[in-house]
Amino acid sequence: MTPSHLSAVRSVPVQWLGQSGMKLSFPGATIYVDPYLSNSVQELDAPDLVRLVPIPFTPSQASDADWILVTHEHLDHCDPHTLPPLAGASPTARFIGPPPALRLLEEWGIARGRLVPAEEDWIALGPDLRVRAVPAAHLEILRDASGQLSFVGYVLEFQGKRLYLAGDTCIKQELIDALARLAPISLAVLPVNEHNFFRARRGIVGNMSPREAFQFAEELGIEQVVPVHWDMFDCNTTSLDEIHAVYRHLQPRFQLHIKPEILAF
Repeated sequence: MTPSHLSAVRSVPVQWLGQSGMKLSFPGATIYVDPYLSNSVQELDAPDLVRLVPIPFTPSQASDADWILVTHEHLDHCDPHTLPPLAGASPTARFIGPPPALRLLEEWGIARGRLVPAEEDWIALGPDLRVRAVPAAHLEILRDASGQLSFVGYVLEFQGKRLYLAGDTCIKQELIDALARLAPISLAVLPVNEHNFFRARRGIVGNMSPREAFQFAEELGIEQVVPVHWDMFDCNTTSLDEIHAVYRHLQPRFQLHIKPEILAF
């Protein structure tokens, strides 16, 4: 991108926290998405699931959060060792998530008044900034008796431009249809740790493969893609070589970015 092009788009600083986690610094709000800032997966789930990405800072140092978006209740996205101390460090921050995740947050001592259900409608987050939930299939799209989603992704809209944060998801037609109704989407953050037999046998729920993620983005006309969920655990990774090889082979129209410092969309 040329400097003149960058000046015409929305530029948002981003810090990648590993797995699908990120910190987005919008002008009027700081948003954390699925922050995993501990070793709880290794400590609470399986000793061999060793964190490969360094913890960038402790949850108690996250004193700048306005909103925390949680996509679902799995440990590496909704972490009992991260979210309660983060809530204490940012006492005015509010949490958006699907019902199973919000129930956990309340059990962990986060006040109910700080918990906002993830809705398939727009929620204002700050000046010219809003968010809405979209379905996520992990491995299926699940809803409770009232129709609320159990797993979600999020579409953020900032100054009229849209950014898709997929969370953990496989591809389903319902998801494609939901995103098509929100088009155009300028940039998508997509998981690329494919679901396969060997990971399923281990109890790991994977997501899209790089090929699926790139075809998905092409079908939706997305302009930029950032792959995530490829770097945290040795048995659940995807190599950068594979990501780049698939991109070169498919030659999609979108731009591919690996852990950019700025989301320009």
